Amino acid sequence: MEIPQEQVLALLQQCHLFRNLSEEQRLSVAARWQALFYEEGLTLYEAGQDATAFFLIFSGRVRLSHRHGDREEITYLEEGDYFGEEALSPTPLARRATASAAAPLIVLRLEATDYQALVREIPHLAPTFRLILNSYLLASRMSFHWRGPREAVRYLARRHPFFLFLRAALPALVTTALVSLFAFLTIVVWHGAFLPTLLLVLSLVGGLGWLAWSVIDWSNDYVVITNRRVVLLERILLLYESRQEVPLEAILADEVQTDQIGRFINYGNLIVRTYTGQIILDRLAEPQRVLALLDEQRERARRGRRRAQREAIEATIRSRLGLPTPTPPAESVPTPAEESPPPPPTSGQRLGKTLARLFMLRQEEGDTIIYRTHWAILLAKTALPTLCLLLDLALALLILSQRLPLPQRLGWVLLLIGLPALWLWWLYQYVDWRNDRYIITPEMIIDVYKKPLGVEEKRSAPLRNIQTIEYARKTLIHLLLNFGTVYIRVGDTQFTFDNVYNPSEVQRELFQHLVAARQREEQRAEQAQREQLVEWIELYHRVTNTPPPPPPAAQTPPPASESG
Repeated sequence: MEIPQEQVLALLQQCHLFRNLSEEQRLSVAARWQALFYEEGLTLYEAGQDATAFFLIFSGRVRLSHRHGDREEITYLEEGDYFGEEALSPTPLARRATASAAAPLIVLRLEATDYQALVREIPHLAPTFRLILNSYLLASRMSFHWRGPREAVRYLARRHPFFLFLRAALPALVTTALVSLFAFLTIVVWHGAFLPTLLLVLSLVGGLGWLAWSVIDWSNDYVVITNRRVVLLERILLLYESRQEVPLEAILADEVQTDQIGRFINYGNLIVRTYTGQIILDRLAEPQRVLALLDEQRERARRGRRRAQREAIEATIRSRLGLPTPTPPAESVPTPAEESPPPPPTSGQRLGKTLARLFMLRQEEGDTIIYRTHWAILLAKTALPTLCLLLDLALALLILSQRLPLPQRLGWVLLLIGLPALWLWWLYQYVDWRNDRYIITPEMIIDVYKKPLGVEEKRSAPLRNIQTIEYARKTLIHLLLNFGTVYIRVGDTQFTFDNVYNPSEVQRELFQHLVAARQREEQRAEQAQREQLVEWIELYHRVTNTPPPPPPAAQTPPPASESG
């Protein structure tokens, strides 16, 4: 099929891959694409097939399904998105996913041979395409369970490889020096003596472990940009885990900061600024190209909101004027079936969920979710009362059974006075733990703190005012028992959900409630604006369709009276 060239050029201009091209270069790029139409349900390619082409969506929607272990992950792409990145590889690759038309679809197809010719003609396109290829290949090996069914990962990367080299350099140099020293002592000086041989083995094993830990530590940090948010994932093996994220609509500005070395090696920091602070995506390769990708996602989110507003205004006008309203495509409404099922829990996760249900760490009451601090915090609070309670009971029984040479009266005091007092202490600690609640309603977040027999303290804030949501698991115990703290920035105030079970899931639920609250707020405001606009249009329509009043009849002047 044929698409007017100016429409193809407009689509290429909006895509970060082809920005900063001259008009002549953009015309050359546009001439290499082939427009194809697919009916809904047709398959463009299947996983395992040879990758022969790269695609750009002109209109419609694409469903990508990818097997990750024994579960299927589904992503939906829309107008302006690209897919089929495997064809950008200089070596042949098989498709990692199956692509099909989720609605009537028009795509622009770029053959792999045309792509190779294109980057030879315009060499500075190659780094951008290499960036999205590496991002796609890395994302295809990973599973992000917090990703929504309509949320597509557009960029995923670790920090620049130069910093892997820096991390590995120290353990490699130290290990090399120690191994060389002990090898010299073992072979030349002491001729196979036990102690230098043992030190040689220990230095080799320890150095390789240090080196492996440095590599794994570098590989555990990721930057993710989706069509909804920016996410920074950080993890220190066995010690710490954190996820910071900010919705695209909360971003005020973004910029790249680098230094002389960064400009030479091509790395820098991407600074994402919000109303209350910033998230630093540090030491990224190709930072200017990542910035262009992020700006495109922000602009597309704005265009999507404007398009939805126009459609809603049109529907309201049609309804008020009694005109037929076109039915939206069925695929435009998200359905629960499209959501990728959660991965099957491991035995450790099943035990954690069982204990969470037993201690009621998460409860749902209608549209309200209530969290409590982890059961490990309850154990820590009640550990000393429990120990004292058991000691008191044991001493009382030993005294009353005459196992200890102490007065019987003391045993009865411990049993009748000490035991109830310690039980009340234990109960106080339990109630103190249970009284701390973190609540999410459809419109608010609430932090409730109350001491037993004391005054209840309550802080609350509207969900729609949330700027950033982060979480952290700071110690090995937090990682093993899967609890941590969720940090919520609201204006100049920070709320904390302290020591909650599965903080990544709490963060995900907060993000979903935030998106829903903002959508409701926008819909209410837009509805009020639409109603006002429609009233003006109705009045205009009434005035223009009302026939003008007839002109007043001409009056004949009375005849002049004759004098005399």
